[in-house]
Amino acid sequence: MADQKKSSNSSIVVQSAILAAAQILVRVIGLLYRVPMQRIIGDVGNGYYGAAYEIYQFILLLSANGIPTAVALLVARHLARREYKNVYRIFKGSMLFALIIGGVVMLFTLVGARWLAVALFGIDYADVAIALRILAPTLLISAVMGVMRGFFQGKNVMMPTAVSQMVEQVFNAIVSVVAAYFLIARGPAWGAAGGTLGTCMGALSGFIFIAIIFYLYQPTLMRLVKKDHSRVHLRSEQVMKMVATTMAPVVLSSTVYQISGIIDTSMFYRIMSSLDYAAEAAAELFGNYSGQYKMILNIPLGITSSIGIALIPAVTSLVAVGKKREARERIDSIIKLTNLVAIPSCVGLIVLAEPLMKLLFVINNNVPIRLLQLGAITVITYSFSTVTIAILQGMGRMKTPVINAVISLVIHIVVIYILLQFTDMNIFSLIYGNLVFSFGMCALNLVSMYRYIGYTQEIFHSFALPAFAAVIMGAVAFFFYRAVYYIVHINLVAILFAVAAGVITYGIVLILIGGMSEEELLSMPKGHLLVRLCRKIHIM
Repeated sequence: MADQKKSSNSSIVVQSAILAAAQILVRVIGLLYRVPMQRIIGDVGNGYYGAAYEIYQFILLLSANGIPTAVALLVARHLARREYKNVYRIFKGSMLFALIIGGVVMLFTLVGARWLAVALFGIDYADVAIALRILAPTLLISAVMGVMRGFFQGKNVMMPTAVSQMVEQVFNAIVSVVAAYFLIARGPAWGAAGGTLGTCMGALSGFIFIAIIFYLYQPTLMRLVKKDHSRVHLRSEQVMKMVATTMAPVVLSSTVYQISGIIDTSMFYRIMSSLDYAAEAAAELFGNYSGQYKMILNIPLGITSSIGIALIPAVTSLVAVGKKREARERIDSIIKLTNLVAIPSCVGLIVLAEPLMKLLFVINNNVPIRLLQLGAITVITYSFSTVTIAILQGMGRMKTPVINAVISLVIHIVVIYILLQFTDMNIFSLIYGNLVFSFGMCALNLVSMYRYIGYTQEIFHSFALPAFAAVIMGAVAFFFYRAVYYIVHINLVAILFAVAAGVITYGIVLILIGGMSEEELLSMPKGHLLVRLCRKIHIM
């Protein structure tokens, strides 16, 4: 029994690690291509790109982003009961659902792009519609691709999703830079449209890859279907209803996250305009926020969100067969794993904010640097809130995160409005608003988890020890950066030495103070090698 539990925990960590590694590569590629693209289209073009992307992400969220999670939940539930015929029916019904929803929102976006841009940002930003129209086909592609990703995630197999994400980002990077280069001659709005063309082509390539993987797996699935003698068979209309009802609360809770970005963008542009800021000055500030600060912040957030994605099917399967104690143990390990990534990421971004920004972007002022230093704390609060949402959804409490998110959003809007309208914080108001929103989600989700499963958050091992190790790491990284830069005067080399020294220091300090046990190390990919190394250097 103990071996089975250990194997199960190890499997979850491995699947989380696969998605996390993919997210690291995806985010790094995203940063690498955004650097030349930002230089090509400039801060104003980045402002148009960021505004179009906010609308696109919101529509995508309503139509497609909830599909992978909904399909994964349904597939995991029926696989736990060995109902393979129903699993196949869930796939077919979900695909029909995705085609209908994706097709409708694609047409809506094509037709209503200008109306959306003017309604949200004002007539001065009507050209945002150019980039938005190019993004429209991506909505259909993403919906269909989401069904396939959700199917494999429900099987707790993350490799197809991970590789398709990397393929998608590689094509996105190449097409975005090339298209932006050729289209920028027509103006910043067209340069931004070149960037969004890359998003569309990237999604198409990711879909083709995962469709090939599913085609190769289909004979195995059909053999399992033939062996299935279960008596309860789902109909297509039942599946579509199940997908919709499972997807709705997932979408609603995520929608509040995304709509906060839409509201922030709209409030920022409109209030800045009412305060007589020039349109290009406001677009430049928002370009610093969306094209530089958020791009860097999304790297650690992508890693921690992948942990939540890997968590949902595992918790759902345990709850489906009545193993609530095992589910609580799984939750403990996942929250700790999240903090082991989020807390040092926060400290590292604060310490290395200036060299990172100067390495990756053309910095015309210190606004992006200050944004990153102030906003790095949201890596911890957003990561924790994202994982607790996944926990509540995995436990079947689908509506609770929605209610918590709405409450947090109302407070967030009030804070943003006051700071924008009555202070001179301008773009920094969004940082403080995001912190209030994510902290509110953390607090409310913890209260809900205590109410439903009696869960009390452990602080010492999950927060205090990683924070202590991260502070030591930050000091070492800062020292190494300054020392190496003083010697070689090459920013990239100094950053690499600082990051390497920081990671090694964090790992050693964490183990020495008892923040990571031998059993936890063994559950990680290549864990036996890590344990052997720790014993060789006498820290375990």
